[in-house]
Amino acid sequence: MKKQLSSIEINLLAEELQILINSRVDKIYHSEGSELCIQFYAQNAGKKILKIIPGKYLFLAEAKAEHQELSGFCMFLRKHLENSKLKEVRQIEPERIVEFAFEKAGKKLILIAEFFSKGNIIICDENHIIANALQFVDFSTRSIRPKIKYEHPKMEYDIFKLKKENLQELFKKTGKDALVTCLAVDLGLGGIYSEEICLLAKIDKNKKPQDIRNADKIADSIKKITGKKIKPVIYYENSEAVDAVPFEMEFYRNLEKKEFGTFNEALDYYFSKEEKIQKKPAKYDKDIESIKRIIEEQRQTIESMKKSENEDREKAELIYNNYKLVEEILTEINKASQKYSWKEIQEKLKEHKIIREVDAKEKRVVPNSFFWR
Repeated sequence: MKKQLSSIEINLLAEELQILINSRVDKIYHSEGSELCIQFYAQNAGKKILKIIPGKYLFLAEAKAEHQELSGFCMFLRKHLENSKLKEVRQIEPERIVEFAFEKAGKKLILIAEFFSKGNIIICDENHIIANALQFVDFSTRSIRPKIKYEHPKMEYDIFKLKKENLQELFKKTGKDALVTCLAVDLGLGGIYSEEICLLAKIDKNKKPQDIRNADKIADSIKKITGKKIKPVIYYENSEAVDAVPFEMEFYRNLEKKEFGTFNEALDYYFSKEEKIQKKPAKYDKDIESIKRIIEEQRQTIESMKKSENEDREKAELIYNNYKLVEEILTEINKASQKYSWKEIQEKLKEHKIIREVDAKEKRVVPNSFFWR
């Protein structure tokens, strides 16, 4: 199952997302822990929904997910971005970062979506000064905090402008033991595309980078991959979708495939199937938790009622067993109430062995606690 988008995939998605330029932000949706959905409206094209999961993926979707209570971050985005127009979409090459520039009432705002590590979404002014973020974090080389300038991590080598001299230099100094690992990590290509480059170059992926004397074939393979035209497919193994990619790949040559018109459509189809599988159990689990909570509340109510019932039964039995004594006390108090006020009765019975308290206002008596034992 696809976990994250690669730099190559983000580059091609940014190209496809150009269809959103000059469209208006209609609505924004985001609940805590869920995807961010930005609904655009484009004249002559209608509604478009952009889904963003930081650290994982983004694509245009047919439908948005169900959202519960809106997050504070969502309310901030609604306030500043709704009714704005999207003016630019670009990848910050070669990073796994997409930058969206919006304009509203002559004011420019920038939304930045990061797709590496755990990911993040940051909103900045036109000078890239951070106004808000999904997560405020501090790293060794940069911080995501309000009122400071946004800085992104920088890869040493840009795969879209790579030369064979750069590769030869990298192979000499890398600490990686295998070529495929070096390509995946040091160039940020990810596992699948590093495997593909080794296959296209016909070089053993486990060969030590330091042992490669001529980087021409590898450089040509990287150039071939980064220059490929979009022809999206989803590959299947045993009827299960294993990956959605922007073009056909030698790495998956033995698998069945399904073609799509755009990479966005392929990703929407791929991830929406996963969501449908997950939605039912999630809703089912939520219903179970709700029922469990109701049962627990009812159980506590029953226990409380049982306790109250037992206490009342014990008191009734004590009154019944001491009926004669109770009757005598009540008779004496009734007689006294004809001669004295309840305040006077209260004063006279202060040290009584059986009666603990006389409530003059309510005209009632309370026995000592031992009476109820």
